[in-house]
Amino acid sequence: MPTTPPRLTRDAFVVSASNENALKALDAWVESQEYLLVICGPEGAGKTHLAGILGRELGGVVIVDNIHEGESPAEILRLIEKAREEGGRIALAGRGDPKEWARGLKDLETRVNAAVRISLNEPDEALLRAVIVKIFNDRQLRATEAIADYAAPRLAKTFAAAQAFVAALDALSIEKGQSIGVKLAREALANLSEEGFEA
Repeated sequence: MPTTPPRLTRDAFVVSASNENALKALDAWVESQEYLLVICGPEGAGKTHLAGILGRELGGVVIVDNIHEGESPAEILRLIEKAREEGGRIALAGRGDPKEWARGLKDLETRVNAAVRISLNEPDEALLRAVIVKIFNDRQLRATEAIADYAAPRLAKTFAAAQAFVAALDALSIEKGQSIGVKLAREALANLSEEGFEA
């Protein structure tokens, strides 16, 4: 079954104690006079979602997403300098340490180190549960919230583990021709445990 593109709106951003400051920091940057924002964190943490909220709510901002995937440091620096000189605003989002995005280009390293930074962390259990439910919805899977309740305490507290669990559960459901329930969830978790995803 095809997945629907996730809605990158403010009301669809899953909030818990582990990331509640992210939206506040985003709003504070919008209200500030700062021209450069850096959004960093692990895979699946909501970096693209935050950038999407920013793009919807703040006209004219330049957004460079997935910056870790090989954007030219010289081109990024050029965009930053253009924004600064013209009174524009730019947001960079990606995985890893922003200093690594510069790949040795000292001027870029200096800019990202001085920028306002939103650092997203791996989820706590409450956020992991909510993320599992959201992934079920994004993939249009029929699964009760009880499945997320069952899985969240047993999974490693990472967004990658949540994605892997739902993908494994979906594949098992198709393979066995069974609807998603706790029995299949238990089997999916056992398979993930063998691959090192389970806590």
